[in-house]
Amino acid sequence: MTAQIVHARIDYRLIHGQVITKWLKQCGADRIIIIDDNLSKDKFMGQIYKMAAPTGIQVDIVSVAQAKNLWLPNKTVKGRIFLLFKSIEMAIAAIGDGLQLNSLQLGGYEQKDDRKNVHYGIYMSTSDGEKLKGIAETGVRIYFQTIPGEEIEELDKILKKLN
Repeated sequence: MTAQIVHARIDYRLIHGQVITKWLKQCGADRIIIIDDNLSKDKFMGQIYKMAAPTGIQVDIVSVAQAKNLWLPNKTVKGRIFLLFKSIEMAIAAIGDGLQLNSLQLGGYEQKDDRKNVHYGIYMSTSDGEKLKGIAETGVRIYFQTIPGEEIEELDKILKKLN
């Protein structure tokens, strides 16, 4: 069995209760890969995230450069992959480096001074919206959903909320 990305999500919390209890079951993933340049160098935080995953779920934390190599032919990455990004910038970097995604879910983006609430628990600035629009222009569907069963909002609707 080769690797198959079954879900890709941006969530600043990374591995937390909703991801573990709901999204893993929803998409049938058996492996989590976090792509984050800073976290890939932080062994202590990396161990915390690995311990947060349920038994039997492998967690890999890699940089954008390392992630590129995961998808090359003859690599050993196998399984149904739940791909996580902590930020829009890391998703842009990975996609710019050749990662191919059909869709990308925004599930949690923290509140900051320049951001406004655009969906349940998701705060964005105009700049964030422009970055996501750039990803969408590469053919990736961008949608917003915090938990399974919740209403899905597409990027174009969210961008109208930012204006």
